[in-house]
Amino acid sequence: MDIRSNQPGPDRARRAYEEQQRALVNANRAIVRAAREGRLGQAEALRAELKDALELSAAAQAAQEPSPAEREAKVRELTEAHRLGQLHTPERLEQAAHRLLGG
Repeated sequence: MDIRSNQPGPDRARRAYEEQQRALVNANRAIVRAAREGRLGQAEALRAELKDALELSAAAQAAQEPSPAEREAKVRELTEAHRLGQLHTPERLEQAAHRLLGG
Protein backbone atom coordinates (compact mmCIF):
# COMPACT_ATOMS: atom_id res chain seq x y z
CA MET A 1 0.00 0.00 0.00
CA ASP A 2 1.37 3.39 -1.02
CA ILE A 3 0.54 5.85 1.75
CA ARG A 4 2.63 8.67 0.31
CA SER A 5 0.27 9.29 -2.61
CA ASN A 6 -2.41 10.65 -0.29
CA GLN A 7 -0.16 13.01 1.61
CA PRO A 8 -0.40 16.72 0.90
CA GLY A 9 2.72 18.55 -0.04
CA PRO A 10 4.69 20.08 -2.87
CA ASP A 11 4.80 16.86 -4.92
CA ARG A 12 1.05 16.45 -4.84
CA ALA A 13 0.50 20.12 -5.63
CA ARG A 14 3.00 19.95 -8.50
CA ARG A 15 1.29 16.88 -9.95
CA ALA A 16 -2.11 18.57 -9.72
CA TYR A 17 -0.72 21.67 -11.40
CA GLU A 18 0.86 19.61 -14.18
CA GLU A 19 -2.42 17.76 -14.75
CA GLN A 20 -4.28 21.06 -15.02
CA GLN A 21 -1.71 22.36 -17.48
CA ARG A 22 -1.95 19.20 -19.60
CA ALA A 23 -5.73 19.49 -19.66
CA LEU A 24 -5.47 23.15 -20.68
CA VAL A 25 -2.98 22.39 -23.45
CA ASN A 26 -5.16 19.55 -24.74
CA ALA A 27 -8.24 21.77 -24.68
CA ASN A 28 -6.39 24.55 -26.52
CA ARG A 29 -5.23 22.06 -29.13
CA ALA A 30 -8.83 20.89 -29.60
CA ILE A 31 -9.94 24.51 -30.06
CA VAL A 32 -7.26 25.17 -32.68
CA ARG A 33 -8.05 21.90 -34.45
CA ALA A 34 -11.78 22.70 -34.52
CA ALA A 35 -11.11 26.20 -35.82
CA ARG A 36 -8.82 24.88 -38.58
CA GLU A 37 -11.43 22.36 -39.64
CA GLY A 38 -14.03 25.07 -39.96
CA ARG A 39 -16.00 24.11 -36.88
CA LEU A 40 -15.87 27.58 -35.39
CA GLY A 41 -19.04 27.07 -33.33
CA GLN A 42 -17.52 24.02 -31.70
CA ALA A 43 -14.29 25.94 -31.06
CA GLU A 44 -16.26 28.68 -29.31
CA ALA A 45 -18.07 26.08 -27.21
CA LEU A 46 -14.76 24.51 -26.22
CA ARG A 47 -13.36 27.93 -25.32
CA ALA A 48 -16.40 28.63 -23.14
CA GLU A 49 -15.74 25.43 -21.20
CA LEU A 50 -12.24 26.62 -20.33
CA LYS A 51 -13.38 29.65 -18.35
CA ASP A 52 -12.66 29.43 -14.68
CA ALA A 53 -15.57 29.44 -12.32
CA LEU A 54 -15.79 30.28 -8.68
CA GLU A 55 -18.50 28.76 -6.55
CA LEU A 56 -19.25 30.32 -3.19
CA SER A 57 -20.24 28.15 -0.29
CA ALA A 58 -23.55 28.73 1.44
CA ALA A 59 -21.71 30.35 4.34
CA ALA A 60 -19.93 32.78 2.01
CA GLN A 61 -23.19 33.68 0.28
CA ALA A 62 -24.88 34.24 3.63
CA ALA A 63 -21.99 36.45 4.76
CA GLN A 64 -22.49 38.71 1.73
CA GLU A 65 -26.12 39.39 2.56
CA PRO A 66 -26.94 41.87 5.30
CA SER A 67 -28.27 40.47 8.53
CA PRO A 68 -31.94 41.07 9.40
CA ALA A 69 -30.87 43.66 11.98
CA GLU A 70 -28.77 45.52 9.40
CA ARG A 71 -31.60 45.39 6.91
CA GLU A 72 -34.10 46.73 9.46
CA ALA A 73 -31.72 49.57 10.40
CA LYS A 74 -31.32 50.54 6.73
CA VAL A 75 -35.10 50.46 6.19
CA ARG A 76 -35.60 52.68 9.25
CA GLU A 77 -32.94 55.08 8.00
CA LEU A 78 -34.49 55.29 4.53
CA THR A 79 -37.99 55.65 5.95
CA GLU A 80 -36.87 58.58 8.09
CA ALA A 81 -35.04 60.18 5.15
CA HIS A 82 -38.17 59.80 3.01
CA ARG A 83 -40.35 61.29 5.75
CA LEU A 84 -38.02 64.29 5.99
CA GLY A 85 -38.00 64.73 2.20
CA GLN A 86 -34.29 64.05 1.86
CA LEU A 87 -34.55 61.32 -0.76
CA HIS A 88 -35.93 63.44 -3.58
CA THR A 89 -33.17 65.97 -3.98
CA PRO A 90 -32.81 67.70 -7.37
CA GLU A 91 -29.49 65.92 -7.91
CA ARG A 92 -30.99 62.48 -7.31
CA LEU A 93 -33.97 63.25 -9.58
CA GLU A 94 -31.59 64.40 -12.32
CA GLN A 95 -29.49 61.23 -11.97
CA ALA A 96 -32.60 59.06 -12.14
CA ALA A 97 -33.88 60.89 -15.22
CA HIS A 98 -30.48 60.57 -16.86
CA ARG A 99 -30.46 56.79 -16.24
CA LEU A 100 -34.02 56.40 -17.50
CA LEU A 101 -33.33 58.33 -20.68
CA GLY A 102 -30.32 56.14 -21.44
CA GLY A 103 -27.59 58.71 -21.01
